[in-house]
Amino acid sequence: MNKVLPLEYNFLIPYAQETLTRMGTNKDGGYVVDEKLINNSNILISFGMGDEFSFEEDFLKKNQKNKVFIFDYSINHKIYIQNIFRIVRRIFKLKRKYNDLIMMLNTFKNFRKFINKDNVKFFSKKISNKIANKNEINLKRIFDLQKINNNENINLKIDIEGDEYKIIDDILIYQNQISQIVMEFHDMHIKKKEFFESVKKLQKFFTIIHLHANNYNKCNDDGFPINVEITFCKNEYISQTEKRSYDFPIKNLDHPNNPNLADIEINFQKDRSLN
Repeated sequence: MNKVLPLEYNFLIPYAQETLTRMGTNKDGGYVVDEKLINNSNILISFGMGDEFSFEEDFLKKNQKNKVFIFDYSINHKIYIQNIFRIVRRIFKLKRKYNDLIMMLNTFKNFRKFINKDNVKFFSKKISNKIANKNEINLKRIFDLQKINNNENINLKIDIEGDEYKIIDDILIYQNQISQIVMEFHDMHIKKKEFFESVKKLQKFFTIIHLHANNYNKCNDDGFPINVEITFCKNEYISQTEKRSYDFPIKNLDHPNNPNLADIEINFQKDRSLN
């Protein structure tokens, strides 16, 4: 078993939920969420999708009327085509195999098929708190452009490689329309203070119901993972008398992001006053 975390991390101890489920793949790109909140929502806003969109696909399967808005500047048609030509050149230099090209072409095909669905809108934009150029967008602009009103029930999925800290305050502005957030926090080895502050801000309106370490990176000396995925749900959906979950990963629910490595354990110190 991994070392037990210092007490300073106990504010992260999740409230145990019987309705947790996994959406997406059983590796990097899949996340644990509260199924009842997913079933009661109609919009998923996804910041950072890359070429792995099984989570977004599973959301659409819940209800054919669901809508997905995706914002990711790291991937678009131009980037795929550049990668395809790069592989072709390397094949001629005997540095890549023909199968690599087939895999990339299939990935591009699947990407195009998915973003062209009627209930999917893809934007090659970088989410930010400030709009510095035409390639960036903020939450206010998203809500205005998509005409998202107060009656919508929204889930947020955020994996933007360290920029998540920049948009916490913007998320709080729209917290009344958000029922659930799945967010990966990065760089705990250099952003621990930012991480603590960001989570505590979110906890004014949201409750942690699950967390999972991303095993593509390691842990700090105190045992906490450098990158961690956290699921929050709106406070109003949680009873403060509910039990806590102290040990992760959860069997048959969590899976390692990198399937070739063992999952990272997270073990909180037991606090009897919390149960």
